[in-house]
Amino acid sequence: MKVTKITLEDKGQDVLALFVDSNGVVIDAKPFQSSVWNGAVVPIGVAGMVKVGVECPIHNPPHIIFGCLKYRIEAIETVEYDVSKKTT
Repeated sequence: MKVTKITLEDKGQDVLALFVDSNGVVIDAKPFQSSVWNGAVVPIGVAGMVKVGVECPIHNPPHIIFGCLKYRIEAIETVEYDVSKKTT
């Protein structure tokens, strides 16, 4: 399945990449915290919101309500994602 991979700048945090489906829903996070971020929403369909160099916008109630992560986006790419290798 094709998904959007959002790579974040590395400031020592536990999550460096978010894998987002076509609806903007996070389906996995690497290398850690997949269970924390699964189900969060990244507005990939809203023009200009998700782009390299800006803090990653995300909605993950009750922790983040239409906010941003403190990490800038380093790369955005479409990748083939193997659901059978999903972390929990």
